Amino acid sequence: MHRPKVEPKNIESVFLPDEMFFSTTDLKGIILSGNDVFIRVSKFSKEELIGKPHNIIRHPDMPRIVFKLLWDYIQSGKPIVAYVKNIAKDGSYYWVLATVVPIFDNEGNIEKYLSIRIKPTTQFFDHIPKVYAELLNAEKSGGMEASLKKLEEIVRSLGYKSYDSFMTDILSKEIEDKKDVLKVEDIPPDMIFENSFTENVATIFRYAKKIDELYDSIYRKITHFENLGKLLDEKSDRIFSLTDDIRLISLNSSVESFKLGSQGASFSVLSAEMRKNSEVGNKIIDEMRKITEIIMEDIDRIILLINISKLEVIAITKFLHSILEEDETREDNDIEELEQNIIDLVRSLKISSEKTYSYSEKMGHHLLNISEYLKKLKILIKRLEFLYLNGMVESAHQTETSFSIIFTEVNKLVESTKDILNDISVPLSEVKDENRNLKYELEEVEYNINKITDTISNISNV
Repeated sequence: MHRPKVEPKNIESVFLPDEMFFSTTDLKGIILSGNDVFIRVSKFSKEELIGKPHNIIRHPDMPRIVFKLLWDYIQSGKPIVAYVKNIAKDGSYYWVLATVVPIFDNEGNIEKYLSIRIKPTTQFFDHIPKVYAELLNAEKSGGMEASLKKLEEIVRSLGYKSYDSFMTDILSKEIEDKKDVLKVEDIPPDMIFENSFTENVATIFRYAKKIDELYDSIYRKITHFENLGKLLDEKSDRIFSLTDDIRLISLNSSVESFKLGSQGASFSVLSAEMRKNSEVGNKIIDEMRKITEIIMEDIDRIILLINISKLEVIAITKFLHSILEEDETREDNDIEELEQNIIDLVRSLKISSEKTYSYSEKMGHHLLNISEYLKKLKILIKRLEFLYLNGMVESAHQTETSFSIIFTEVNKLVESTKDILNDISVPLSEVKDENRNLKYELEEVEYNINKITDTISNISNV
């Protein structure tokens, strides 16, 4: 039976920056659980929400393409982040930044979906209502295909390569904007450790706090990775330009040597070697660019996973607070639901940690490849220095030619390239060390997650 259509009102339902929605749905989008904030802000009773399709709160201002993207991502096993405008039971509205992740069973199959929503507070969000209005207009005139095309255009116009990089950035910005109010909860100061239950809950608080601190440290390291990626991108372009200049100079040198006939034979050989080395250098730079692009994509994925993990840790501590605050008044099935929500969050946290570790390992291989390419470039530079010296010796015998000017110019380009390679080498070495430390920290995250899992088992037994 369909619920009566609610008339939208231009009234906002109160949702505070330090609050967090939480819900789980089955594979068809039927609501399995929802926290107190979800119930309060949506103005539905818990009974009205559980067992209903999640689109019970869909606002008519929402473009369908956003939900299509959402389902495409989560059904393929990927998390997604999106701004969503919802409608409450009384017609009022509330905006959320929704992060939706699949929860997998032990066989690796998607079992359910978990959604964490926070209040959008950044200046960037101010543009979203207008963007969604444009998408709706595109849908009305050209359907979903036109709406998708419009969305891709808007994402690119904002400076993002894809929706993936867009959603990674907006989640980072929204979390950063609320870092002073939306954070891991501490153990209540008045908490009395009167039994094993409260002691176990306090233990989970401590492990959650440690995980949050570890992710803060990991995030700082990833920022250095980002800086290296940007440096590689910038310097690769510069090296390519320099080696290409050397190639062009070698062509000019070939022309000059041809004019000298047999007397220019040695210059012809030197010019050919210069051209060959510069072309090899350009190929190496092309490979470095490809790896740099992969590194930047993996950094985006790691940042997304870290931010999702931070939200999940915050959610765990908020659920623990709910359990403690209403331990005496809640019914047993409510406590069981809260415990199940924590279990789902921990499962997702574990998967995110494992994926982050996997990306870190890949990063290590990519960084080693970059190091090898830098070594090859340095060898080429040494060869070019040798060619420069030979060229200057030969030029001394041909005082009427322009070869001394040509080889002097080559030397300037070689010196510039050496400086750039040195600019890359130091931060690259530092990031390689940081990546090793990052993996140690991720192993510590895994340890603490396992400890939370063990402690939850203790609570269940109690």
